[in-house]
Amino acid sequence: MTKLDGTAIQNRLTALAEKGIEDGLYCGIAGRVMQNGETIAEVIKGVADLDTKQPVTGDTMFRLASMTKPVTAAAVLAAQDRGLLTVFDEVRKYLPAYGEMWVGRKETAPDGTVSYVPAERAKKQLRIHHLHSHVNGIASGEVGNAIWSRMSSEDMQSLQTITDWMGKHLLLDFQPDEVTGYSGVAAQDVAARIVELVSGMPFDEYVQKTIFDPLEIRDITFRPTDEQWGRMMCMFSKDEEHGAFMDKSLGRTTFERFPITYFSGGASLTGTLNAYSKFAEMLRMEGTYNGVRVLSPVAVSMMRSPWPLPGTVGIGPVETWGLGVRVIRDGHPWLPSGIFGWSGAYGTHFWIDPVNKVTAVMMRNSRIDGGAGAAATLRFEKAVYGA
Repeated sequence: MTKLDGTAIQNRLTALAEKGIEDGLYCGIAGRVMQNGETIAEVIKGVADLDTKQPVTGDTMFRLASMTKPVTAAAVLAAQDRGLLTVFDEVRKYLPAYGEMWVGRKETAPDGTVSYVPAERAKKQLRIHHLHSHVNGIASGEVGNAIWSRMSSEDMQSLQTITDWMGKHLLLDFQPDEVTGYSGVAAQDVAARIVELVSGMPFDEYVQKTIFDPLEIRDITFRPTDEQWGRMMCMFSKDEEHGAFMDKSLGRTTFERFPITYFSGGASLTGTLNAYSKFAEMLRMEGTYNGVRVLSPVAVSMMRSPWPLPGTVGIGPVETWGLGVRVIRDGHPWLPSGIFGWSGAYGTHFWIDPVNKVTAVMMRNSRIDGGAGAAATLRFEKAVYGA
């Protein structure tokens, strides 16, 4: 383990937070860096509401977007620990409609009409681990996303209605296990639905009982209470004249147009810096937190291990997929090998460094500069390892 210089990191975090606000990337940010269980640097700056100027705190609620995915993977692995399933199970064992999948293609008629049609049968059965490692082809490209976007509001009421609809209508974007393509929500929703089926519980209740209750977490949720909505971070955005404003179009939904009854395994959790830090620390501690075991060491090892097969098209030289997380390989310009974690479209980001016993979490909510390659995300990583 290399001991990090907390003072230097603190100075860099403060500078990056101030620069991000100055550059108009967000109006508030909450970030924390821990090593061996101790906070060595923390930055909490800006406001959670542009109108009231309510300050950001460690208990400000944020829309987590894709930082939901590691929680869903943990829920699946918890079900495996309990003997309810294994990640090697075929999806059709639980959802028979997924037993005969087709890869689709786009066709354009002479009059310009576009349609999406079956091109070839899937050569492999989808397995649960495919759903988390982005080698499944479910809404992972133009064909699947175009079909997925046709889903009606009636079909988007719950994990059951969504997965039933996809089983009838969706075409894969590529052959499973041959290509990697990011499945933003759909594949993880299939995994979450399987958890509902094997556990006999709605996905939100299962996650609360098996993951969050043992961690004594109340501030990560699919369904915020009125009190939690009162602590929700505004969605920062800019108008055409580059003026900052709060994007209130989401209303009381946790991710885009998703109804609150749809517990998306890919995107719809909300949570705080304080709460998500506990979840991340549990993963760093190989499944335990404060002496309570949530996942087995084998489960955490499976999450942080590379899953795509050698030669999978689209896997880069220094990054690959675990289960619900990205995994850093040798040769990254600033991140050590073995780091795992993920980001959210609204600017959230976290990682765990098992070798150096580091846990880092950053929370933002912004329409500007979101996702894994966001400027603020890279600045955060470099603030920790850039020295």
